[in-house]
Amino acid sequence: MDEARLRSSLGFAMRAGHCLAGDFACEKAVKSGKARVILLEAGASANTKERYHGLCERAGIPCIELGEMGSAIGKYGRMVAAVTDSGFARMLAEAAQGQGTNQHGGV
Repeated sequence: MDEARLRSSLGFAMRAGHCLAGDFACEKAVKSGKARVILLEAGASANTKERYHGLCERAGIPCIELGEMGSAIGKYGRMVAAVTDSGFARMLAEAAQGQGTNQHGGV
């Protein structure tokens, strides 16, 4: 995983307005079909990780775990983010493809 590229791409998506942050907004985006990829803070609780991995698997979208995700989007303390643009989602998936990742689903 190219973590620097992943953080950079996520930051660009946030600044471009194609990234939602927070549990409620992300869950709503997945269920409505607007989310293209979900990013989870590596330090999120086991219940949160299990819930989002299940949601993403059912929706057929990738779920990527990233350390210090909040700093990448400029919203500290957020445990989950959803990218809604397919171009940014593809960029994030390519960055996560590297060595071994905690990724489920496909773009």
